[in-house]
Amino acid sequence: MKKYLNLIIPVFLSIILTSCDEFGDTNLDPGRPGGENVSLVAITPTMQTQTHRNIVASAGRLAGIITQQFIGFDAQQVAFTQYAIPEGTLANFWEFGLYTGSMRDCADMIERANTSGENTHTRGLAKIYMAVNLGLATNCFGDIPYTEAFLGADNLAPSYDSQEQIYSTIHTLLDEAIADFGQSDPPGPLGDLVGASDWISVAHALKARFYMQLTKRDASASTKALSEIALAFSSNNDSPIFQFEGTPNGGNPLALFGIQRPNTLIIDPFFDNLMAGDPRKVKFMVPNVDGDQLYFENGNIDLFWAQYGSPSPLISYSELKFLEAEALFRTGADPVSAMQEGIKANMDFVGIPAADADAYIATVTGTDLQTIMLEKYKSMYGAAPMEIWNDYRRTGFPALTANAQGANGSNPSGIVPRRFLYPDSERLGNTEAYEAAISNQGGHLLDDDMWAFKD
Repeated sequence: MKKYLNLIIPVFLSIILTSCDEFGDTNLDPGRPGGENVSLVAITPTMQTQTHRNIVASAGRLAGIITQQFIGFDAQQVAFTQYAIPEGTLANFWEFGLYTGSMRDCADMIERANTSGENTHTRGLAKIYMAVNLGLATNCFGDIPYTEAFLGADNLAPSYDSQEQIYSTIHTLLDEAIADFGQSDPPGPLGDLVGASDWISVAHALKARFYMQLTKRDASASTKALSEIALAFSSNNDSPIFQFEGTPNGGNPLALFGIQRPNTLIIDPFFDNLMAGDPRKVKFMVPNVDGDQLYFENGNIDLFWAQYGSPSPLISYSELKFLEAEALFRTGADPVSAMQEGIKANMDFVGIPAADADAYIATVTGTDLQTIMLEKYKSMYGAAPMEIWNDYRRTGFPALTANAQGANGSNPSGIVPRRFLYPDSERLGNTEAYEAAISNQGGHLLDDDMWAFKD
């Protein structure tokens, strides 16, 4: 039986997250734990749950549409497929998912631990999750508030940190988390759930991810990533996996969206065709009577990523091996073994029989960047949609054809979008900082590139 670093919500908390945004989301509990008298053990699972929703809910589905794993079949998803993505689309993700959601909880946990001088492992966990959320936020929008973002009434109009500063902050947080987990800390909010050495290996894996996101900005990114990978976890069994609750209001957001918005979002033909001959195809999609491929079907328990209880990796072992393969390629070494191990890790994770996995892997022998990224594109389906978009923006793979109807006022060039728009709440309520961020980045359209991915 597989053993994971399961980030499971204690049953006695019975946390149900029920807020919806414009993209049919289940994001936030309006009565989430808060206040000075609430213990860290009560905040931790809420913070973890919201973070994993942030990974695969509204922003993740939009990233999946942009990178052509999903396509809009009906309603609002058709407009998103044509890159009509207005500034209010991710308003709830920004506010409730991030700034009054998981990132606020992380900041609260860090501050309390700093004040008490205790709970160093819990502080380390909060720093890891803050880093992941900052990564999601900057991958979506570029420059974002951080340094002044959690001062409450002392600053209701926080300035934006540049994306370059955010990446530096992410690595600082992960380094501090490694130090925190290296300290002796009697069992506290984490209890026996995750050992300190395990979280140290997770932090190193995440550092590798964020180094590789900057291959266009840092010539030494691959070398740095390889050093971190050597200190990271080394199997699916050691991967940090969150298990969503098995209820309609507490399940995996992909399954919830399939229930709430049936068949408005289906599998893109590009992804369907790419999966031909891959044994994972039956785990990712199922044809309907019209020949369209569905990612969700009521009662179909074979669709791995579309169940209430479908897992959510903070970072998977498969992703780690693909990061290694790309880094080896970029440093002139042979990437094939690492790439094949990345495929095998994903196939094992989703339940492909070993013989079928081995037969497919034997056919994947290319040593070029395109082969690595296409195989990663398939393996990250359902788990890390933002990483797929990041990879496309920095490598150009997979080679996507922009939607023929994708030119509009927010995307005048009609290209595959390079960013999302800040929510209108920032334009209206934090105008000076908002305009300074746009000026710093050179624009605020879907086709304006951000610092990390500019040529």
